Parts: sequence; C-alpha cells; structure tokens
Amino acid sequence: MTNNRIAFMSALAFGILSLFLLGNSQAATLNNANFESADNTRVDSLSGVSFSIELDAEDGETIVGDTFVATFGDPDGDWSFEIELVCTDDVSSCDDGESDGEGNELDGTWKTPDTLTAGETVSAPGDEHMWYGFEVTTSVGDFFVSNQDTGVVVNTLPTLDDDAAVSGDDMPYSERTISITYTDADDHDGVILVEVCEDTEPTSCEAEFGLTKEDGEDNTAGAVYSATFTTAFGGALTATVTATDGFDSSDDIRTASFSVDEDKPWLVNDAVNPTSAGTSDQVTFSVVYCVFEAQTGPSVSVDVGGSSHALSEDGDADAGLCVNGVGKNYTVSTTVAWAETAQAVQFSALNDADAGDNLDSDSVTINDLPTIDGSFVERVGDNFVIQMTATDVNEDAGDSLTVNALIEHSTAPFVMAFEDPHYEVTISEADIINERGGLRAVTFQVSDSYGEIVTEDFGDQINVTKTSNFDVEIKGGGSTEITTAPGTSTYTYTITNNGNFEDTFTIATSSVNAWFSVVDDVTVAYGSTSDFDVTVTIPNTLAGTKDTWSVTSTATNDGTVEDVVVSGSTTVDTVTGHDITEESDLSGNPGDTVTYHFTVLNTGNAEETYDYTVTANNGWDVLPAGGPFTLAMGGSETIVVTHTVPADAGAGDDSTVTFTVVGGSTSEVTTTVNQVYELSVSADTLTGLKPGESGELSFTITNEGNGLDTYTIGYNGIWATGVSSTTETLGSGSSITLTVDVAIPANVASGASSVVGLSASGSMDTGASDSYDVVVASTTRSLTITGPDAYTFNEGTVGQGTATIQNNGVSTTFIVTSMSDSVNFETSSYVVVGGATQEISFSIMASASGDQSFTISDNVDFNSATHTFTLTARTFSTDMSSWGLAECSNDGVTCTYDEDSWDGSAYTNAGTWTTSMVYVDENAQSGTHSFDTTIANTNPTVATPSLSNPVQGTKHFFSFTIPTDSDGTVTHFVVKFGDGEEQTFQASDFSGQTVTATHTYSESGNFNVVATAYDNSGGSTEQTVAVSVGDEMVTLEKGYTYNLVALLGFFLLGTILSGTAFKMQQGEIAGDEEMNERDRQRLESVERRMESLSEREELMEVSAYDASRAATKLEEHITAFNSILVKAQEIAAEDKLKELEAAEEARQKKDEEMQLDLEDPDIEMVAERFHESLARLVAARDDLSKIEKHLARILKMERDEQLEKLTEMTESYETTKRKIDALESSKEARDAAAVENNIMNMLSAAASGGSMNDADFGDFGDFGGDDDEYEVEIYEDEDGSFYYIDPDTGEEVPCDEDGNAL
Repeated sequence: MTNNRIAFMSALAFGILSLFLLGNSQAATLNNANFESADNTRVDSLSGVSFSIELDAEDGETIVGDTFVATFGDPDGDWSFEIELVCTDDVSSCDDGESDGEGNELDGTWKTPDTLTAGETVSAPGDEHMWYGFEVTTSVGDFFVSNQDTGVVVNTLPTLDDDAAVSGDDMPYSERTISITYTDADDHDGVILVEVCEDTEPTSCEAEFGLTKEDGEDNTAGAVYSATFTTAFGGALTATVTATDGFDSSDDIRTASFSVDEDKPWLVNDAVNPTSAGTSDQVTFSVVYCVFEAQTGPSVSVDVGGSSHALSEDGDADAGLCVNGVGKNYTVSTTVAWAETAQAVQFSALNDADAGDNLDSDSVTINDLPTIDGSFVERVGDNFVIQMTATDVNEDAGDSLTVNALIEHSTAPFVMAFEDPHYEVTISEADIINERGGLRAVTFQVSDSYGEIVTEDFGDQINVTKTSNFDVEIKGGGSTEITTAPGTSTYTYTITNNGNFEDTFTIATSSVNAWFSVVDDVTVAYGSTSDFDVTVTIPNTLAGTKDTWSVTSTATNDGTVEDVVVSGSTTVDTVTGHDITEESDLSGNPGDTVTYHFTVLNTGNAEETYDYTVTANNGWDVLPAGGPFTLAMGGSETIVVTHTVPADAGAGDDSTVTFTVVGGSTSEVTTTVNQVYELSVSADTLTGLKPGESGELSFTITNEGNGLDTYTIGYNGIWATGVSSTTETLGSGSSITLTVDVAIPANVASGASSVVGLSASGSMDTGASDSYDVVVASTTRSLTITGPDAYTFNEGTVGQGTATIQNNGVSTTFIVTSMSDSVNFETSSYVVVGGATQEISFSIMASASGDQSFTISDNVDFNSATHTFTLTARTFSTDMSSWGLAECSNDGVTCTYDEDSWDGSAYTNAGTWTTSMVYVDENAQSGTHSFDTTIANTNPTVATPSLSNPVQGTKHFFSFTIPTDSDGTVTHFVVKFGDGEEQTFQASDFSGQTVTATHTYSESGNFNVVATAYDNSGGSTEQTVAVSVGDEMVTLEKGYTYNLVALLGFFLLGTILSGTAFKMQQGEIAGDEEMNERDRQRLESVERRMESLSEREELMEVSAYDASRAATKLEEHITAFNSILVKAQEIAAEDKLKELEAAEEARQKKDEEMQLDLEDPDIEMVAERFHESLARLVAARDDLSKIEKHLARILKMERDEQLEKLTEMTESYETTKRKIDALESSKEARDAAAVENNIMNMLSAAASGGSMNDADFGDFGDFGGDDDEYEVEIYEDEDGSFYYIDPDTGEEVPCDEDGNAL
C-alpha cells in the first residue's frame, strides 16, 4: 500500500512538472474539475452522478482519438475504471456531444455521460469514497488531473419488508422462530438484530441476538432471515428488529408481538424404573412439574394401563430442567397389576390456573416368571411318563403357560398337558428309539403369554433301549479277491453303525495260512463309520500261492443281531527286483586312485540276468566300464570300481561315479580333491583422534592357500568397538581390506594411547594377525564460568542461583566443588557437549551475608575455573509471642484451627484446643506461633433406665436410652451388670433412640446394673438400677419317671384283666352242649381270630415293656452322666489344685528369695515381686471362676440334651399308648356288639318257638371283617392334620376331621 502511494505521489509530481513545462510551451490545460451528486455524504449505487472539467487548448492542438476520459479508482491503484467524456453546448465544435475540432474549438466544459451511475465509480458499494480524475491526450502531449476525493460514499440503504413474524408454542420452554424479509440492492448480507422486551416494562429487555439468512436466498430480491430463540420473559412481549448491511443501517425498524403462558404447567424428565417388573415389585414413576411462576394447587398424576396414581412432591427440581421456569420433583412408588401387554404410561399435571399437556412416558411391562417346583420321570412298560409341576402367580389374572419336556437328541419338544395338580406327557419309546439310545437327559421349559421362558434341569434321564444295526465292507467297496506281493500288506474294512447308540464290535479273523493278524475291538460312534485294519503278512513264497480268509464282526449293544461276515482270498503275485549296496563318498589328493565296491542283490523270487554300466564325469578315469551277470533268487554279486584323481585337479574339485543296473537302480558316489590352507594380515595407520571421537583402522587379509577358504575375523584392544565383517570367504590369492571401529573414550586423557589389532583364522587351524598403536591428540579440555555476581534472600531460607558453563574443549564431565556449606548443587557433575554451554542451578542457604564461591573442573585433565558472588541475608523481626485469636484476622496471618471444636468463628466443644499461626511479612519472611484455648466440659446426659428382673440362666435384654452430650460427642457407653460382667457400646453401635444390652446371670440374687456414658472430653455420667435375679430349676424330677412306670404297670394290669374276661366269655360259649356243627365252626373261627388278637395284645405288652425298659435305661443314663460330670469336676479341680500347689511352691521359693532380699533389701525388686504375686492370685481366681462357669454350662447343656431325649421317648410312649387305647376301645366295642347280637339272636329264636341251635350268632369276634362299622377316636396332629388308629394294624391313618380316610 505504501509503495502504491509513493508511486501515486511520484506520478502526481511528474504530472505537475509536465504541466509546468507544457505551460511554458503554451500547451492545453485542464481546469475546474467538478462533481455533482444528490447527497454530499452517501449516494445509492444506482443514482446518477456527473463529473466535469474545463479544457483550455492552444491553437492547432487536437485531441488524439478517444482519449479524453474521466478516471475512477482507489488511491492505492488496486482498481480503476474510465469513461469517455462528452462535450457540452459551450464547446463550439460540439455536435451531439462529440467534437472533432481543434484549438479554441475544443475549449469549454466536458462531462461524463448522463448514464453514469455511482456504483460504476467504485470497485464495490459499501464504505468506498468516489475518487476521480481526468486524462486527455492531445497532439501536444498527455494531460491529467488525478485522485480527486468526492468525500461521498457509494452504498444503497438496506430495507426490512413488513413486520417480523414469530411462530411457535407459547410455553416458556418453547423454541420460537422469528423471520423477516431483508432487501439490499448492493447484495450486502444483512446484520439483523432482534431485541425482546416486556410490554409491561418496555425498558426490561433481553440481550440482542442475530438472524441468519436462509439457504438459497438473494439479498437483491428480498432474502428471508430467521433464527430460533427462547425467552426468559413471560406475558405479552414485543420483538424489535433492526438491520444494517455492515456499512449503513436501515431506516426501517420492524416489530412482532407474541406472548408466553405464565400459568400452564408442563412436565419434563419423566422416568419409569424399572420398566419391567413383577406384580409384587415396586415401580417408581417420577416426573418434574414445571411452570413459569409458582401457582397454587399443583397436582401431578400418572395413568398406568388405565389406572391413575397421584404423585407426591419430592423437593426442588435440578437447575436447568425447567427451561425458563421453576420446578418440583414428583414421584410415587407402587405395584402394578399384570396385563397381557406392555401398559402405556402417561403423566398429567394441573394447577388452579390451568392444566398442562399430558406427557407420554416409557411403557411398563408387568409380568412374573413362571416357576418350576419339581419333576417325576419313570418308565411304564414301553412308555416314558414325565410329570412336572409349574405355576405362575398371574394365571388367575389371565396369564397362560406352555409347558414342554425337552428330550436330549429329540428335535422337537414334547408338549405337556395339565393333569391337576401337575403337567404330564407320555412318550412312547417307539417314537424316539431311532433318534438315540441310552441315557437321554430330560429338561423342562415353561413359557408364559409374554414369551418369558424358564428352563429347569432336575437331572432327570430316560434310558432308551440301545439297538444294533451295522454294515461291514472292504473300504471303498473293493473286491475281496486280492492279489498281493510277498511282504506285509494292510486290508482296510469299514464298519457303518446304523444303530441308535455308540456300539463296540468284536472283530474275529481267520486265514488258512495264518497270514491275518488279530484285530482289537472297534468302537463306532452313533451314526458314524470307522475303519479298522487287518495286517496281512505274506512270506517270500512262490507266486500264485492262494490263501482264503474271513473277517467276522459282532455287535455288543444287541446280541440278537446277526454277525456280519466278509470272506475272500489272497493270491501271491510275482515279484522281480534288486538292491544295490552303496559305499560312502571318498576324497583324495591329485594323482590318487580311489576304490569303490558295488553289491547287487536279487530281491525277486526267480533267477534273473542283469547288465550294468560305470561312468565318471569331468573326464576322470574309471574302471571297469560294465558288463552282464546272472543271479539266482536271493543271490548277490560285488563289482570293484577304481576312480583316478587327475594330477592337476584343484582343491575342492570333484567327480561323480555312476553305477547303473540297466533297466533298474542307479547308485552314485563322489570323489573330492583335498585343499591346502595359508593366509596373511597387515595393518594401516590412524592418527589425530580426540576423546569421544571415533575412527576406522584398516587391515588387509590375503588368502595364500590353493583354494577357497572362509576366515573368522576377530579384533582386540580396549578402544576397539567392532569390525566391518566377522566372516570373509576368499579364493586362492585373493585379498580384502577390513576396518576396525575405534572409539576414543570421552574420559581418556589427552595424549593417551592404546593398541588395536585384528586376527583372522581359517580352516585347518591356520591364522594370522597384526596391530597398531592409536595415540590421542593433546590439549582437548578447557572451560569458562559466567553468572550473577550477587543474590539477596531471607535469612534462613533457601534460594536458587544459576551459572553457565562454557565448554571450550571436547565433550566431558565437569565436577562442581562448593567452597561454602551455604551453596549446594542439585548434582555434583554435568556432562557438556564440546563447544556447548550448560546452565547449572544451585541452592543458596541464606544463613549469613558474605562472599560465596565454587569451582568447576573437568574430571580427566582437571582444568578448572572459579565463580564468586556476594550473598545478602535478610532477617525476620516480628514478635508474635503475645498474639492470639484476635490477630488471626490481620493481613498476612493464616491460622489453622482444631476442626474437632471450631465452628468457623469460635471453639465450641469442651477441651483445650490448639491454634497454629503463620505470619508472612512484607519481605515474604514468615514466623510461626501456637497458642491454646480452653473450653470447660459438660458431662453427658444418661436417662434413668427402667429394667425388668431377669431369671437365672436365661438371656435377658436390657434397654437403655442412647445418652447425649451437649458440647461434644458420646464416645462409648458401658453397662456393668453387677456380677463382674460388662458390655461396651461404641458410638458406631448407636442407632435409633435406644441401645439394647444382653446378659445371662449364672446366679440368682440382687445386683446393681450401672450404666456409664463417656464423652470425647473424658467426662462421664452414670445411672444405677437394682435388679433381682430369680431361680430356675434345670434338674429332672424323679417323680416323672415313677409316674411313667406306674402308668405302664396299670396298662399291663388292664391288658391282663381284659384277656381274662375274654377267655371267660369264650368258655361260656364253648360250654353250650346244644351248639350245632355250624356253631362249632364259627366258634373255631372266633378262637383263631382271638388267638390273632392275643398275639397283638402280646405285641402291645412287649411294646409297653420296652417303653418301661427305655424309661429305666434313660434314668440310669442320666444318673451315670451326672456321675461323669461330678468326676469331671473333681478331675478339673484336682488339676487346678496341682497348678495352685505348684504355684504355691514357686511362691514359697520366691518368698525365701524375698526374705534373703529383705536382709539386703532392693525396694524396687520387692515391689515388683509383690505385684507379680498379686497378679497371679487375681489370674488364679479368674481361672477358677471361668472353670466353674464352663462346667455349669456343660452340665446344663448335657441335662437339656438328656431331657430332650426323654421328652422324645415320652412322646413315643404316648403315641404307642394312644394306639393301644384305640385298639382296646375298638376291641371292647366289638365284644359288646357281638354279645348283644348273640343275645338278640337267642331271644329271637326263643320267641319264634325254636331252639338255641337255630340261633344265628353272627360273626362273633370277627374283628377283621371288611364290612364292620365301628367308632374310632380322631386325633389332631401338631400341624393341624387329623388321624385315627387302625384297630387291625395299629398304624396311624390320615383322615379328615370327620374320620374319613384320605
């Protein structure tokens, strides 16, 4: 830009100079340049503008071509435009705006055409001024007036068409769209701003926001600009729109009115958790209730599948959820009834002013998984019966179950039908036997109407009969008539298992000539095939020999299936052949003769004639050349061959001898020439290396031998780091140059030297080496130190200093040595690259003012430099000894309080609290001070407890109100029960209002229960309550045993009396002399039945006797156990007595020692022994107390166990007695019924005039009749079920409460 202005000014100066010169030569002049416009500051780009100038030409001067123009452009020259001027009426030669005159005829005003617009005079409308000038070329020369600034900007004002439009919902959270049409003739993009204000408070407005032009819109034709927005205002609002094209603002200001609903609520952030649940599960429905401003009477509910539930307010909603509003959380947790499909969830809200729109949420699925309780699987004949119990809690609500039994290896499930109370299916074995045999797992699958599937495996199996079905063949279906050469062959057979389970087949082979081998059993998987091999061994026998064979396969699963037999024959084939026995390759020197032996063996089974040839390559001689020979079966022939090495053969040369049986085998051997080995090594020079540099030292290796050889290269020397090659192969007379890498150590001294060598070793232990002494250059290390010469720090603090090392030599390590204890370096050594600098840092202990220095030297040549600086140490002088809490608010003071008591402004809890203070002065020096503040303690509060009296030996619960502490916390609460036992509760054990202690008193009596609370300041408060501990009997009363024995005795006496009465009645009946044969038979039947009854009575007597013996045995056992316990106590007491006696002996021994000490007393030792004795006495007392309590607990546990066993036997006895009583009652009832029946028969016979012989005495005494009816006593069991005693079997029979057997 600057260069353009310079060019412009230069051109202007040149133009003025030209005009001056031309003026001197009477040339034309341009005067009175003028501009006309409708506005002096801005014009529209399409507005017409006019520019004019006066021309004053000399005589004979003419305008050359169309060169009289007005020029336009910016001063920088980046853009230009010109237009031809036209002449006005005051130009005498002007004709229709054009002139072709000369001289004075051209004089006058020339102007731009009327069609010129302002937009043509600038590069682009906007903020550009119109710059203009004039140029003309005459017959005399070029004349111009340049860069005239009109001061007028060319730009068309933008316009906003019509009012703005606002669309969108009227809710506070809604995004609205505002749009307006913007037009700009110059196609400038608009900058359109919108301001939203409240109608009620026009000065209350939100920040402006901009609109964006929509895609594809044209500003010149009217482009739509729009934006989406939200507002935090409510009620009636006005949006005011203004526009600018980036240069000028539109004269139009447009508005749009809209409103925001302040009353209507809305719902957000809805949640259903979980969305899948069971009927008994709690489902939580939550939503945020929003409104522009809080309204009265808010109400939120949720409709779940047609059922409505009211939600409860649950605190304020999180910020930002209710956009431009306030919100509350609402929630409800409830169970939801089952339904066939997912239930729609819809939230609704209202308040006293308005109702909001409903909010659809996630649907909820309510369903409970079916349950499978058990299964039963059994085989019934050729079928399998499978049962399973499955339920679903939603069946009554309409849920349905599909139950399947899944049989392993079956492709389809078996649907189970409901047979109350279970599901059942019967599967015929024939339907599944072909799928698979053996054990097959049975699992169960239950699905409900939702498709929820539950699978259960109870480990059930069905055992399906295994079947056998198989085929055997030569593998691939080959022929069984086989021709085979002598030797070992393998015949492969294939078994195909077509049965329903894996099967094992026994293979039996037979062969007339015993050529077939034995074969192991073959196991074939279900539906598979398996091969087995039979090894056939044929001796070297005559061709044509024939053997017959068979292979028999037998199945294992089903022995009834017929064996499969494969039979065939084997014929020996004719075989011809031979073998050649080879020798190893040999080597020889030039001119040597090498001998080889080739042996040919006839391996066929007949005589055969062979022809052979012998050849050698590379022109070496070989003998013989060949010939024929004949061999019998198994015969052999050895041919000797000689091979001559040429005298001029080189090392490694070779020749191959080929021995060939014509039409048969070939054998080859190779003869190789030996080699001679020799080599040499020579070293070059290497100079000028510095420490840390590397170089290469060259060595030449030459093969002096007569053949190719490979050399292993080695190097040596402490400065040698590698060699360019470790293995090289050279031909005879060849050489190679190798380099050894030499690295001078960085820490080596200048002028040092070291030997570097190279060695080479070849075959046959040949080798050679050479070396060179490498010398390091001299004077390679020096340094300088630069850095600040003064530091100032606070006294007692540690500051940081820096310095720079300039390494003037090779890379090296510099060692820093401080001349003062006040200067310490992070590290004592620095590695600096040659020619480089290293900034080092060090700490400075400002203990006192003065000069400090340090020295740096290299660690090899020990060249050094020293740096010195001045240290100034500032001191801290503030006295803080009298400062307290008041000074904590001073500037620069930081106090650290004891947070256990500090509440932010003062200490509140009892105790002595320490405050730590740090003060930093204006020099950043700090001092510290600590002081204590003491707060008096208030002891904790313990409510007086109300305790009930416990019972000895029984766990008792004591309830206490949790203690409190007004100025701190209760740390623990101790309850002492008065018998030496106590229980401690930590603060972490407190929960709710009370704390409960448990204790079991081992003795009865009166005890004081003391409850003590301790606070965190060491204070305590106790409350004491007296309790009375009552007795509890734990021994078994002997009267219980005596009562049991008496009861058994009375039972036996009743049984004997009943038997005697029965026999007397039987004798009366038998004494009737008029009884006929029929009556005798009946009587015999009755007697047999009575004998059976007598046997039952004897069994009852035995049972009663066993019960009595058991009771007696139990009493004896209890007595023996009590004796054992007493003995155990005695033994324990004896052991403890022995311990006490031993302790007493030890005590006496110590007393004797103490007596000796008293004669020469050591007060500290006497006191120590006294305390030891006292401690042992206390420990002994505690041990005795623990033993007594332990034995008491054991005695009580054993007595409780024996009492429990006695109770079980008593219950068993009572059950037996009930059975006996029932049998007796049944017997008595039947006897009475029989006697009454006989009497009635006798009376009936007498009344009819008959005799007693005609009386029907019925089935007297037939207690086993199936048709008899009699009353039995019904008993109720502990679980609420009923039963009665079967009079025939004495067994309990389950029944209902009316006595009907179940």
